[in-house]
Amino acid sequence: MDMRLVSAIFMIVILAPAALARIESSQMPQPQFKPDQLCTLEGAVVQSTDGEPAKKVIVTLTDFGGHRQSSQHTAVADSNGQFIFKEIEPGKYTMQAGGGSYPFQVYGQGAGDNRPKIITLEPGQHQKDIVFKLAPGAVITGTVYDEDGDPVTGANVQAFQPHRGPAGGGQTDDHGEYRIFGLEAGKYRVIVETPNHNAATGDVFLPTYYPGTTDSAQASFVQVQPGDEISAINLIMSRAPSQKVRGRVIMPGAARLLNIYVALVPRANENFPSRGYFGAQVENGNGDFMIQGVPQGSYFALARSNDNQQTYMGSTPVEVGNVDVDGLVVVLKSPFELKGRVCTESGAAFDFARLRVWLQPSENGVGGGAQAKVEPDGTFLFRGVYDGFYRVRAGEFPEEFYLKSVQLGGQDILAEGVNLNGTQAGSSLEVVLSANGGTVSGTVIQDSKPVPGAIV
Repeated sequence: MDMRLVSAIFMIVILAPAALARIESSQMPQPQFKPDQLCTLEGAVVQSTDGEPAKKVIVTLTDFGGHRQSSQHTAVADSNGQFIFKEIEPGKYTMQAGGGSYPFQVYGQGAGDNRPKIITLEPGQHQKDIVFKLAPGAVITGTVYDEDGDPVTGANVQAFQPHRGPAGGGQTDDHGEYRIFGLEAGKYRVIVETPNHNAATGDVFLPTYYPGTTDSAQASFVQVQPGDEISAINLIMSRAPSQKVRGRVIMPGAARLLNIYVALVPRANENFPSRGYFGAQVENGNGDFMIQGVPQGSYFALARSNDNQQTYMGSTPVEVGNVDVDGLVVVLKSPFELKGRVCTESGAAFDFARLRVWLQPSENGVGGGAQAKVEPDGTFLFRGVYDGFYRVRAGEFPEEFYLKSVQLGGQDILAEGVNLNGTQAGSSLEVVLSANGGTVSGTVIQDSKPVPGAIV
């Protein structure tokens, strides 16, 4: 099965809780405004490097909090970089721009601060002074070869940043050449992978990091600045023997399983991308599956089933050596809910409705993650949580605050994370924010010159 289809399948699982939260938000009672209370917002998008207009850029204005029915508005910058939003409800908004050769950037981002700048529109206001400085995207190009020096066609090449994930990708053409564009300034690792399988020998290409290693710890960074085009980032792929993985997906109490898909996802560190193109659709109701072309390594077998009413998931670790794996069992389980509350240390005043909280799977392929909307009283509810190991994250709070602790059952799980399963469904997460955060400031330089757009 195509790698992109596999990714799409599991992204649906990952993003389903967030989509549900948006649906619930749109069903809330909406405020009504008279025509003369509606607002207009206009401005310009320019390149941060030379101040020239950035034309045909997509500009998006988003309600901060998602409480309005029309929570997102889109405009396209004209040939002079100008854009305008009309008949906008008063309130607080964030904005981003990008597209084409420009990486998407949040308004106000930069100068060491990645938090969005909040735009407040009063009833009837016409704001004209918005200038969005957009950094031109960088480009990485190169060629992928096999061990004989021949070009590898149809390979997927990806640039990603540790701690931030994939930033862009491309596919090699008939000459083995690729081009990745629209990258933010920063350091990237480049990885190539292909599901090509030699049926005659059973060999497969191993995922390879630039400059030509299968070990992520030995990979080199590629540094780019705004507008750079870095060429000759070439990679040489090698083949290795592969095995078959056979097993069965089961679910206690279910007579027949429907719409099952099983994928093998490498047990990579969370700082590196998940590669899950080893997969198989289960064709019979018994849940039997076979995945072939799997190189040696440590994996999670991740299964998903949907009966048109509920999605079920399960995972189990599997080690693939120099022989086939038989008799693997993956148990599907229902999702559960987990409630919680956010409070501030010493009762400091806080607008909890601005917060985001989410569960982040700590290993590739374990669980689906979940997001929750925080109510004005600080309470929240994670829906669609699956068994797995997670860390609790929070964001979009003022810079003077920091996440001090996260407790579950009297134990602080902020640093180490927690293994969640249905037994914690009745428990409550206690998230504490402190207003006693410190500040670290400085300057990034290279060759005695300041470096704009660097991530610190």
